Amino acid sequence: MLQVAKVLNNNIAVVVDARGSDCIAMGRGIAFGRKRGDLIDENSVERLFTQHVAELSGKLGQLVSSIPEEYFEATRAIVEHAKLRLGRNLDDGVYLALTDHIHFAVKRALAGQALDNRLNYEIGMVYPDEFECAQTAISFIDRTFHVTLPQEEAGFIAMHLVNAEMGGMGIQTATTMAKIIRGALDIVKEYFDIDLDEATIAYYRFMVHLKFFAQRVVMSDMSDAATEFRDRQLQITAMQQYPDAYECAKEIASRTARSYGCPVPEDECLYLALHIERVVHGSPRQHAGRGGDV
Repeated sequence: MLQVAKVLNNNIAVVVDARGSDCIAMGRGIAFGRKRGDLIDENSVERLFTQHVAELSGKLGQLVSSIPEEYFEATRAIVEHAKLRLGRNLDDGVYLALTDHIHFAVKRALAGQALDNRLNYEIGMVYPDEFECAQTAISFIDRTFHVTLPQEEAGFIAMHLVNAEMGGMGIQTATTMAKIIRGALDIVKEYFDIDLDEATIAYYRFMVHLKFFAQRVVMSDMSDAATEFRDRQLQITAMQQYPDAYECAKEIASRTARSYGCPVPEDECLYLALHIERVVHGSPRQHAGRGGDV
């Protein structure tokens, strides 16, 4: 059982758990008619947040009490829709972080203010499913709170969803990943002077690989960087058969290492080259690469 320390609204309360730790309990109607000292059955609680929620540590009670209840309800609807659309669970921290963001976004809209999101296009390209969820969320927020949010808000909301998918590793980390992926795509387009066909399965597979590549870069998890390259024969074959793709992969690795301080091992270059060859070979309006025809 959880003991009520403070009721914040009908659906949220500060509670004390069995270990004597303060938590935030969230659930439909769990705090209605409650007062300090009352008990709440844990089975009726939908979300239970400790004071260590990423980015909100030490501010939970103050944050929740300063935001009207309808914003939490709106966030609940948005997150549940995103879970269904994305087909995966989201870190619970998104409920508080996104509520806080939506509250201030609405206040900015009512005041005629807007934040510039220079990565809005990149976020939509790198995280299309999350971006689509965010666009749906904007329409819902506009109807619910009678505002017109700028489309740049889609990028911000999408990054909250991406962060939640990654276990709450941080908005800055997810943003850095988007920059790495965008940089790699720009290098491929520039190197081969092409427009990539985003409708192909090759492009989809390349994007999936780039997301894992970017994640390893930001987490500095290129574990094979100091080990002997194991696929030497495959590397030789790729260099001979796909020289342009391999050189393009090396350029991506070089720029990434310079920009983010994470050496990219030969294994990564090889796998990048194979994906680049597939995505370029299937792209429309191909031209000669710098090293010859592909």
